[in-house]
Amino acid sequence: MPRLFLFIFTCLLSATTYGAVPTPEYASERKLFTKAEQLLSSNKLKEFKELQSRLGNYPLYPYLEYSLYIKQRSSLPQQKVSRFLKEYADTPLANRLNRTWLNHLAKNKRWKAYIHHYDEFPVESTHYVCQYQVALLNGTVTQKKEAIYNARDLWVVGNSQPKSCDPLFKAWMQTGRPTSAEATERFWLTLDQGNTKLARYIDKKITIKEHKKQSQLFWKIYNSPSLVASNNLHQLPLEHQTTTAVLSYKKWFRSHPISATEAWIKSSESLPIGSQQDVTSYMGTRLNSRYHSKAIELSEKLDPAYKLAELTEVRIRNALAAQEWSVIHEAIQHLPEEKKSSAKWQYWLAVAEMHLEPKGNNIARFEQISQDRSFYGYLAAEISNKPFLLNASSSRPSETELTKLEQTPGLLRARELFKLGKLVEANREWNLAQSQMSESELLNSGYLAQSWGWHLQAIINAAKTKRWDHVDLRFPHPHQQFFAQHAVNNGLDLSFPVAIARQESAFLYTAQSHVGARGLMQLMPKTASATAKKHKVKYTSRSQLFKPELNITLGSAYLGDMYKRFDQNPAYAAAAYNAGPHRVKRWLKDRGELPLDIWIETIPFKETRNYVQNVLAFRVIYDRLQGRQASLLSEKQIQLLALNQNDIIPL
Repeated sequence: MPRLFLFIFTCLLSATTYGAVPTPEYASERKLFTKAEQLLSSNKLKEFKELQSRLGNYPLYPYLEYSLYIKQRSSLPQQKVSRFLKEYADTPLANRLNRTWLNHLAKNKRWKAYIHHYDEFPVESTHYVCQYQVALLNGTVTQKKEAIYNARDLWVVGNSQPKSCDPLFKAWMQTGRPTSAEATERFWLTLDQGNTKLARYIDKKITIKEHKKQSQLFWKIYNSPSLVASNNLHQLPLEHQTTTAVLSYKKWFRSHPISATEAWIKSSESLPIGSQQDVTSYMGTRLNSRYHSKAIELSEKLDPAYKLAELTEVRIRNALAAQEWSVIHEAIQHLPEEKKSSAKWQYWLAVAEMHLEPKGNNIARFEQISQDRSFYGYLAAEISNKPFLLNASSSRPSETELTKLEQTPGLLRARELFKLGKLVEANREWNLAQSQMSESELLNSGYLAQSWGWHLQAIINAAKTKRWDHVDLRFPHPHQQFFAQHAVNNGLDLSFPVAIARQESAFLYTAQSHVGARGLMQLMPKTASATAKKHKVKYTSRSQLFKPELNITLGSAYLGDMYKRFDQNPAYAAAAYNAGPHRVKRWLKDRGELPLDIWIETIPFKETRNYVQNVLAFRVIYDRLQGRQASLLSEKQIQLLALNQNDIIPL
């Protein structure tokens, strides 16, 4: 039994017999581990191996062995790789080393070794499947025939294949393949996936006249999509008419949305129901999302019976922008029950009824909506003068249960990696461990992550297990002193920057978005630099944005700037923080005269719309958790709501 697992087994046996024992903190081992990594990086192998031998019982010992193997892979014996993959099969390292080793063998054209290893440790990925076929291609005559035979199934697919398949396909094509029929099959498969770029390449391999006639007719219609409404479409085989129609109508819509939509309304019933819904939803959602002047009229023809829920929702938003209360009321009635009963659409149903029947009694509906812990629930509470509810519950496990769970080998490794700031590796260990947990362990693991300060995983766990009312798990409050100090310094209520950080990063201080935003409050380096200069904050490097105090300092300052710039309106400020002040300025110019709640619900970007609603609700939640007086909006902002327009009196 490996040293690590012997140690873990002893811990678990003790826990079973005498109750959970405290999990070692490993403070000194972490320092040795970091030092060992540095020594290996500096090629000081003797010193590295000396430290490695002292860390045999440390949960991250396999990571040292893995790093050594990666560094020495050019001279690594196959036996050591196989032993590692078997010994540490329950860790993410096994899969990583296996893939690295296969790529190494392929790069060095060690095809016989590749076949032997892959047969024992296969990887279900097209890249490695193709490498395996290339290895066979370089093997015996029988193996080569097998590879050539398998090439067809890898080539005749609707998507591009990885470059590792190219040598196999080249050898296959030297045998006279693909046939025109095979090329035609792949041509239509790629079009089914909407991949017209790949289809143009495949089309060059179609040689039979009848097959070529079909592909050329597709391009004729697709390149002049108004032809799709003519009889040209029916010259294609029935199974290809739908693909051609869907792609062509969508292309036509992108250049001439109104004429394409009107033509589609006349001819849509000639296609299968699934394709009808695809194109109808495509056109309708885009017309309404862009608040086109003809969107409401055309939507009544596109989907007169409100069969498409997604389209119905955007129709409601467009009707909100036009304040067409009868259309809003009618459309909400046709939403699926799950959507219709949500706080959002119940709120707008109540507001529509108040506008249609100003003297009606809607107190009960608003009071019911106010029971919901959400933006619209809190909006209804604000209007009806009801308290903001948290609806909180908790089933926090005991410390004994958490200690026992923490001693699971995968979670021990995840904890140590998290403590060392190796979050990519920590996430791999965490996710693998969770996939093997019992239901009770899965529920408890969120609180374990929270006890480590890994708030992102705690929040994800609450969502994964649908424990929406576990407010203690979903709304942590780290760095309270920094947030409070900089909220006051920038004229913000205490919960505003906290709510932004909760929405932006779930308090992961090392968070980095695909566009480069960094840290707790997800600041772009350029924004951080300009804000630091304006507020005279010392800032020299974008790496500093991963430091919580500086990130909170600059994030709160920038949020304060947006708050002041947009009339101390938290909705506008939050939208500006997310989408940029230039966009909010344009949205206010285009629709700033709308009631505030309608303006929020009709923000063009779904991400920003949800962002604003979440941040406003989170402000209330954090105020309530801290025992402070909470408010969603100021008195001035409440007067800007749709319910207060046209002499409608709020409840």
